Amino acid sequence: MAVKNVLDRELFKTDATNPARGTGITSGLVDDFENNLNTLRQLNLVPERKPFDAFGTYAPALMTFFGALGQPVQGAAGPVSAATQQIGQAAIASAPLFGQAAQAKAAFDAADPEAGLKQMALEMALKEKPGVKLKSFEPVYGKFGTGDGAVEGYGFAKVYDNGTITYEYAGKNYTAFAGLAEPEPAKDEVFFTPQKVRIRKKAQFTPDGLQVSEPGDAFDVFFQAGNQGSFKLTGLDKKGNFSFDEYEIYDPENNFQFVKNIKIQRKGSDTIEDAQQVFDKIRGASIVTLTDGTRVQDQFTIVDDGEKKEVYAQKPYKIIIDGKEFDTTGRQEGDQTFVVDPRPDSDTQGQFINTSEIDNLETFFESKTANFRSVEEELAIVKETEEIKKAAKSTNEAYDTIIANGKAADTAIANYDAALQVIDTATTGSFAPQRNALLKFFETFGLDETLPTMYKGLEAAFNNGKTVSTEILDALSMQAFITNAQQYDDRLNQTEVNKILQADFNVVLTKEGSRLLIEINRANDQIASDGAKIARRLETGLFGGVDSIIEQFGDKLGEEVVAEIRKAANTSKDGTLSKLEAVTIADEYVSKQLNEFGNSEAIKQKIDEVLKIDTPGGRNYFYGLGNKQMGQTGISINLGEAYDAGNIQFAGYSKNGVFEYDDKQTQTTGFDDNFPMYVLFFSDPNYMNGETQRVIMQFGQ
Repeated sequence: MAVKNVLDRELFKTDATNPARGTGITSGLVDDFENNLNTLRQLNLVPERKPFDAFGTYAPALMTFFGALGQPVQGAAGPVSAATQQIGQAAIASAPLFGQAAQAKAAFDAADPEAGLKQMALEMALKEKPGVKLKSFEPVYGKFGTGDGAVEGYGFAKVYDNGTITYEYAGKNYTAFAGLAEPEPAKDEVFFTPQKVRIRKKAQFTPDGLQVSEPGDAFDVFFQAGNQGSFKLTGLDKKGNFSFDEYEIYDPENNFQFVKNIKIQRKGSDTIEDAQQVFDKIRGASIVTLTDGTRVQDQFTIVDDGEKKEVYAQKPYKIIIDGKEFDTTGRQEGDQTFVVDPRPDSDTQGQFINTSEIDNLETFFESKTANFRSVEEELAIVKETEEIKKAAKSTNEAYDTIIANGKAADTAIANYDAALQVIDTATTGSFAPQRNALLKFFETFGLDETLPTMYKGLEAAFNNGKTVSTEILDALSMQAFITNAQQYDDRLNQTEVNKILQADFNVVLTKEGSRLLIEINRANDQIASDGAKIARRLETGLFGGVDSIIEQFGDKLGEEVVAEIRKAANTSKDGTLSKLEAVTIADEYVSKQLNEFGNSEAIKQKIDEVLKIDTPGGRNYFYGLGNKQMGQTGISINLGEAYDAGNIQFAGYSKNGVFEYDDKQTQTTGFDDNFPMYVLFFSDPNYMNGETQRVIMQFGQ
């Protein structure tokens, strides 16, 4: 549904002839009430009302009054004075009884003999009225609310099956919304292909040059250059990013050099200039000079990093354009996704195009339907065919594919490590860090790119210390889960890992589930990276060639395979293996490692633990729970109706029975860590002046 059509709708409509009669959300409710009341009246359920008994009500007061008149008065000056005092005494004595009588008369006059009938008629109307269901939602940007209470940002327009619409921002519903143009997104620095280096913590010196500490131990990290001239170090075994202020490249043999011919575009200029970029290992900084030797001091963007374009891993993709679904082939290049244009009426049909250039693109994700030959299929052709040319071509394609998959995996591993660091440090007993971990999980699997507006809406809500409606979180979780599952090698799906793929997609909302899914992806990509390393070094002889592979992977390859490698290397002229031999060994290694990882006791245990955790419930779940009594308030809430109204929101999970929502909700104990936490909003005109109340709850214990 187009956003404009959504925004043109009216939330509450009125009947011009009867403004009080609802035709929006309350459409039909008044009519149902009146029809039910008339029906109940015909049943003669209300007994005939007797007239007010004035004599019986006022008799006690009158008797007290006249009785007091006969009492003697002490000290009266005369008959008139005595009478006056008697009347005063009688009035005082009877006043409370007259007051009670007056109250009884007022109560009789005010009493509605049909109050019970009307209550029954209203309850019947509410039950007869079908529940309003959420039909769809659209991410929107604009101003929510009016006046001083208006807020601006990313939120959602929620359309219901009765045609009404509400607007949600940061967990709060609004009836008014004005669309605005989205702000121009900040362009983050894009980092190029990483390479592995060793770094160590620098030695510390006093201002006068006295060394006070030794350098730290060296360890492996990823070194990356960015398109705005900076460099970064991302940890592998040690998690996190490392600053050049504290760390240095450990290169005792002076083998590490970074010198590139690049093309740059300086800020505010349309001119593309040739330049050279050098990494200064002493300062840990970039030095960029033009061809005439001029040092570039201005801000700039590298438009060509001078690298030879690599073969990128191609995978099957599903893409939805203007409601139509297509199967195609795609590849990831940095932060960009390219697909073979499947549109039959397109000028670029059959060509790789950037997804950002496709009009009316709704979504895209990797598919499990192979539209091209896998490594295994290429190898099968090699083994079965007698045609030398075809065999050679298939060998080359298999080699290129396994190398490309390895390069793509190397890039992904750094993202997984960064995500794991955030998730591992998230406290499940607190909503604040948990929401950050969830955002990082969604980002890791590209929802910030494939669903940017929806991701920004979620981010805006979280930044305001709120959750979004459960149905919106469900949609994002499902997309993340689908994208996650598509990352796996099909051989991994044939192991115990398949259990997690068949689980509820909301498993990503648990810290344990997010971590497990990322760990599986990391292992999958690490195996692909190792496979590429094996194939490349065995075939080229680079970086230690055969000896380095046997040293690093010999135990996993096994004695028989190691013997085959040595035999093949010894019989060749340069000590290398043929492409066919190298790819065969690499592919067998990948298959073996995927099977061992996917069926390991460690991964089985983690999967079982994750599957024990209950995921957030949906509409049917809450309707099944029925009514919930709100503590001492006396208010009963139908949880299904509260869910439909967006008044039940997922908040996270407790830790060791403790959960903290925000600064207004201190530590609340006694919860079960395996069940989700919810925040429930409710109000009642007879409680706290109708102000909205909030309670943190858990169901299913």
